[in-house]
Formats: sequence, structure tokens, C-alpha cells
Amino acid sequence: MVLPRRAPCAQGSRHMCQVSEHLQRERLTGPCHPLTVIHCKTHGRFFTIYPQGFSPYGRRKLPVQEVDIERAPALEAVCDAADDQTPRWPDFDDPEGVEPGWASTQWRQICRWGCWLGLSGSEAEGQRIATALSVPLHEHAIARRCYQQGRYRSRGRAILRLLRAVSRVGSLLRLLLRAGFITGLLGRGFEAHPSRGLIPLVPV
Repeated sequence: MVLPRRAPCAQGSRHMCQVSEHLQRERLTGPCHPLTVIHCKTHGRFFTIYPQGFSPYGRRKLPVQEVDIERAPALEAVCDAADDQTPRWPDFDDPEGVEPGWASTQWRQICRWGCWLGLSGSEAEGQRIATALSVPLHEHAIARRCYQQGRYRSRGRAILRLLRAVSRVGSLLRLLLRAGFITGLLGRGFEAHPSRGLIPLVPV
């Protein structure tokens, strides 16, 4: 693996990073190959480099581009909700997902995407996320209304509709990581570039 020349600890520092590979961390779930842990000898800090499409504690791959929306593992619950051919679980009358046992997990994933994309919560927060996703406010407002007024199927469709709008902008993964940071669901992400170091995905 080609390591970046700089780590996040280089920001605001007068001293150049000395980055080396510390170890390969095996994963029992999530990415199918080990994660790379790097060490900056200059600043005494450690960082983990994730495969494209993965984030810390995110064991299922996010969509990287438009063609991934229908097949990304992280969107499986959403796609099931939007598809009339799949069983209708979880039921809004059973929001805790008691029956069947896995329904509560599916429910949480749909709610997480609603939060991530600004479809739930305050209107001001929704507009802030729409701006971060680079989608027109009216498109975001339509998806938000469908999500909040709709039931199980409508929520799945609202999420997919908005994701397709974001993918038309380009840089789908970058925009999702930016929105995830703003909502507090993710930390600040960086893209590891072999010659330019770590490029912040969320400007501050």
C-alpha cells in the first residue's frame, strides 16, 4: 500500500510528518481485508486507513457512485423498504421491530439514513444538510416531506430519491461523508493520496 506523506496531525504544525505503516489490523466483519494503521513518528499519533466506501464502525460498505446505490450493503434495508416485492417489515405499528426479530435493526438503519441525509430533525438542519450534499433545496424538501409524512415504503423511496439526486452532482461518497460529519454520525474524513497526503473531505 502506498502511504500518504502527511497525516491529520500535520495541520497547524511546523514539523513534517514521518509516516510509516504500524500494522495491518485484521477485521472479523466489514472490510474483507485488513485495515492499515499508520504511525506518525514526528507527532506520536496513530491513524487507521479504511478501504474506499468504509468508515469507522461502519461495517457495511457505503455507495461510492450512482451504480452502487441499488447494491451497496449499507443501503440494503433502504432498498428493501422501497421495493414492493419484499416483505413489509418493520411495520410502523411496531416501531420497536418486535416481530420479526431483525425488524428493529432494519428500522434503525432506515432512521439512521433519514438523519444522515437531513430528512428528519429540524428544517434548518435539513437545509444545512441539503447544502452540504449540493442538492437543490426544493428537491431536498420534497424528499424530506415524503420521508416525514410517509410510512415504511415511502421512507425507503424518499431516501433513494435523494441519494440519486446527490449522485447526479458527482463525488457521492465524499458528499455522504461530509453530511455524516455535519450530523455528528461520523468523524471528519480524509482521502489518502500518495503524493498530496491526506485531503480533508470536510473543510473547516
